[in-house]
Amino acid sequence: MIDINEVLQLLEEPASKSLICRELEFRPQNLAMFIATLSNMTDEYGYIVIGASKNTDKYSINGISTGFKIDEPIKRALGLLSEQPKIDFGCLTIDGKNIYAIKVKKITNDIFFKSTQNTESQADLFIRDLYLACIKLQARKLYVNVTEDERNDFIVDLLETNGYRLKDQTRRGSSAAGKSSGEVDIFVEKNGMPFTIIEALNLDSLKTTYLDTHLDKIYYYDTAGNAFNVCLSYVKVRDFGSFWDKYCDHVKKHVYPVMLISSNINADKDYSYSDIRFMTTTHNRSGKTTHLYHIGVKIL
Repeated sequence: MIDINEVLQLLEEPASKSLICRELEFRPQNLAMFIATLSNMTDEYGYIVIGASKNTDKYSINGISTGFKIDEPIKRALGLLSEQPKIDFGCLTIDGKNIYAIKVKKITNDIFFKSTQNTESQADLFIRDLYLACIKLQARKLYVNVTEDERNDFIVDLLETNGYRLKDQTRRGSSAAGKSSGEVDIFVEKNGMPFTIIEALNLDSLKTTYLDTHLDKIYYYDTAGNAFNVCLSYVKVRDFGSFWDKYCDHVKKHVYPVMLISSNINADKDYSYSDIRFMTTTHNRSGKTTHLYHIGVKIL
């Protein structure tokens, strides 16, 4: 049931992650992104309010016509998602104006967008090639005790043999401090256009502050808004399974520079190896869905 007092309380809170406000939004793709975002939050439920806008410390009710019907857009939005969260929705009147409120309940399963095509996407093909390069890196004992740059050079050499155009340590975008251009670990072009960014790091434990810095750097460097990017971790730990569980749990809760919609810890279900793992997080960047692939490679 929609509780108008709950909606008002969320509107009045200085900053609430359980509330998404839009002046007008009936596009199923965007509604699906907002529903997925709230269903993956830590709170028991959240609200999407259409017909209102909100800054950090204040809100305003813009209102919408009662002639707009939201039933069909919501139905189509839910049809785009892999899981069906429980939702309620209805029309409320605040300050004499009409709004739509959609209540989204948290669910335990990860939600992601259903595949819209059977053929492999460019991202699928690239990740497969990168995965194979990581397998070859693991097999080379020469790379057990080396720097991140040396491992990156090996990955770059292998990917270039598959026809990708790569540049390492390219100055691009802004640094984490926002003062000057930062150095991208691996920048990939396709047909002369930006294709993806690989941010790599060496980890011997889950150093969350260090990891968070690298996750954020990806978005500082990606000035165009790539369809997907990669965070590649070279991991030297004994209990890789426990490390990976902690990694996945952390990145699902990280506050990214762009809105987190959902995560998929089973993205690697078609890859059977235990010591190379990957998951994805899906984000809303300027109204478009983008993906971040998190790849962990055990190095021992």
